[in-house]
Amino acid sequence: MTTGWRTIGAIAGLILAAVTTGRGQTPRPMTLVDLREVPSVLDPQLAPDGHAVVYQLNQVDWAANRRPGHIWRQDVGGGAPVQLTRGASGEASPRWAPDSRQILFIRDGQIAVVPADGGGEARVVTRHASGVAAPTWSPDGIFIYFLAVDPRTADEQARLEAKDDVYAYNEDYRQRHLWRVAVASGTEQPVTRGDFSVTSYRLSRDGARLAVHRMPSPLPLDNARSEVWIIDADGGRQVRLTDNQVEEAEAEISPDGAQVLFVAEANQRFEPYHNATLFLVPAAGGTPRALLPDFPHYVDRASWAPDGRSILIVAQMGVHSEIFQIDLASRTPRQLTSGRHSIPVAPAPVFSMAPGPGRLVFLFDEPSRFGDVWTLALTPGAQPTRVTGVYDAIERTFQLPRQERIEWKSTDGAAIEGLLFYPLGHAAGRRYPLVVQLHGGPGDADRFGFWGWSDYVQVLTARGFAVLRPNYRGSIGYGDAFYRDMAGGFFNHAHLDVLAGVDALVTQGLADPDKLAVMGTSAGAHIVNKLITFTDRFKAAASFAGASNWISLYGQSDLRGYRALWFGGTPWQKNAPIDRYWDQSPLKYVANVKTPTLFLVGENDTRVGLAQALEMHRALRDHGVPTRLDVAPREGHGWVEPRHQLFKANVELEWFERYVMGRPYLRETAPAEVR
Repeated sequence: MTTGWRTIGAIAGLILAAVTTGRGQTPRPMTLVDLREVPSVLDPQLAPDGHAVVYQLNQVDWAANRRPGHIWRQDVGGGAPVQLTRGASGEASPRWAPDSRQILFIRDGQIAVVPADGGGEARVVTRHASGVAAPTWSPDGIFIYFLAVDPRTADEQARLEAKDDVYAYNEDYRQRHLWRVAVASGTEQPVTRGDFSVTSYRLSRDGARLAVHRMPSPLPLDNARSEVWIIDADGGRQVRLTDNQVEEAEAEISPDGAQVLFVAEANQRFEPYHNATLFLVPAAGGTPRALLPDFPHYVDRASWAPDGRSILIVAQMGVHSEIFQIDLASRTPRQLTSGRHSIPVAPAPVFSMAPGPGRLVFLFDEPSRFGDVWTLALTPGAQPTRVTGVYDAIERTFQLPRQERIEWKSTDGAAIEGLLFYPLGHAAGRRYPLVVQLHGGPGDADRFGFWGWSDYVQVLTARGFAVLRPNYRGSIGYGDAFYRDMAGGFFNHAHLDVLAGVDALVTQGLADPDKLAVMGTSAGAHIVNKLITFTDRFKAAASFAGASNWISLYGQSDLRGYRALWFGGTPWQKNAPIDRYWDQSPLKYVANVKTPTLFLVGENDTRVGLAQALEMHRALRDHGVPTRLDVAPREGHGWVEPRHQLFKANVELEWFERYVMGRPYLRETAPAEVR
């Protein structure tokens, strides 16, 4: 790879002491506060004329207890980055105008535009009754399209203010629709109307039509009922292109208007629960067909190349993700990037096509960089070029752990892959305490990258722990059989894959078998709950939003996903497979637990809620096993408030230090707190 001109420039002031260092200063270990103060780059966008990128830069604000973002511009040819916005509430979703002279963004739920050179004041364009999202310029620059939920009626608002607010569960939602606003006048008009929700859309290259994902409601339970539609840009002629029971994503009209691509977790027969693959369907209607039905990797993002003769995708390939270009005529994928990195896909777009300059813009998450902006020209032999240097100072400031890909055999001989992080100052031949971290999903995978607050591998390795992150069966990027291993029983092999990885590190001489800990989030926490009932090898465990009782969880969760496939049906159907649900529930075997276990959950988690953690916690307490349950107010399935995030890492570290190492731990405090 070639590296373009880069500078920390004015961003150094934002990164503060966490990622700046005096010349010649010895790098030091990272702290939890250091990790939270590393900024994050989101939503990179390349100008239509190719001269610059804009992106959102988020930085922790301890006093406000949040991570507001601001919009920055970086010229591709060099120079210092320029901050374009400074609103107290932050800004998001930057998008270039077609003439590259203006940039829109969202602030306080409304769309504003600002001169791209940063030389003028922002002008608010929308005055929408509800907050807006997902803005897109029309190719002629006359309109901006956006999504917005239907506003409350006057009666609904009055009832809310009077606290006359009893609601019917799962019936109190508001539909989400597509709108457009005339940039010059601020006149808004709906593009879609009706008793359905538009979840995402893409405008055609000529601006004449839209590819739209719509579903009966915005509720997660309706995800599988979403379908792809094509509609005129003014909301006119509408054509439904799909009719199935799987969720589609990434729909986009080809440059010639003849075809539509989309991505779905399905096979050619549209049976669900397969590695996501790429489909094509005629824009006039017809049968969707998988473009590469035997492609072994998970397709995460997709976009048409400018000439319409190829498609660009982000493919998850186990411990790394890469960009491929797929030639339509030959149906041949060509890998464009390769390395010890991943291309993050959430929480905002990090991969997009700029047709004018014929370039891709994306983020690379690397072991020493949290995700700088890169571009790649679509010319033979082109190499990715880094544009931003937000993280230039990290390696100079901090000691970072060595991370490498490892592979081992599970109990049945299956090959399992994962990432190993070595303790700082690792010495060959010495055994170290080991923390096993299990990713969520389960349809996800751990990949090369810097990692962050929820994993804090930099802090664990600084305290002398090795860290293993296994891609157990059920993870994406390893083909359908690997991904679908949980069909017929969630715990077919996943927990055994994890234990085999621990055994491999013990046999290798790295892991101390008497100093093991395990932690996980969501699906990873399900496996933690299983492991503590299955073995007493772990001296400490931390379970964040984990399932204990699959029967009760089916009725509690807002997203049942593939659970009927895992267990052979629903728990309330006639002749329900209740035995399979209960046999797979950690709660059934909770009397076996000896491992001190910490449970954490968001008070408002609708995915895997408080009741699940409470069942496990009370059972362990009744059996005399050391346990604790921490509940974060206002939080859902993932914690977003910085002080809650810091608390989680502190309490987990304290738990591991106490029960694995037998030593005290002094909690870190946020900079604004009295020390």
